Amino acid sequence: MQKSTFDSVLLLGNHGHLFYKNLKDKIELPVHTLIFKKKNAFIDDEPHQFLFNNVSIDFNGGYVLDEMSFALNIIISHNKNLQNVLVIGDPSELFYQAFVFAKTNQNPNFIREEVQFKSKLSSDAYVFLYPVGMVAQNIRKEISELVYVLKKFKQNAFLIRSKNAEDVVILQKLLKHINGLDDLFTFDVKEVQPLVSNHESFST
Repeated sequence: MQKSTFDSVLLLGNHGHLFYKNLKDKIELPVHTLIFKKKNAFIDDEPHQFLFNNVSIDFNGGYVLDEMSFALNIIISHNKNLQNVLVIGDPSELFYQAFVFAKTNQNPNFIREEVQFKSKLSSDAYVFLYPVGMVAQNIRKEISELVYVLKKFKQNAFLIRSKNAEDVVILQKLLKHINGLDDLFTFDVKEVQPLVSNHESFST
């Protein structure tokens, strides 16, 4: 079986960004960051911003899925560093969800529609950091639409179930197994739960 290959790791959103210092010098792949910065409400004409590796990109839209995903789609299509990536972040963050919609070229308002235009095969994969304060039984309900979209486009996704203090160690274990991520049936990192597979026969 052909194994997944990643060009880089993307720490997406505020929760994901917390792990930058702990990962950037401890893995072989380049580590990028992408976060959303809200505008200062007290400064006129200042837009929201996307910060990609601390480089500011103005965003004049609102903090809503469709507007953010449209803008992110344009940014992704023009940035090679956002192709073939292992995306790590908190799925409860709207920004993380918008990125997934952008990557799959999926309109958030029509997720139940059939795929009209099949995009080229992607070796991206998504890691869900366990949302802070969310009860374990509720996580699937909270991110059900996101999981549905990833299944629809056959994108690998994983959930890290742990306490925050353990996340760095678990991420390091995960990244050591990076060459085998395409085969979820043999993938084995105890603290990481496969959620979605690009294999049609896999279901959760």
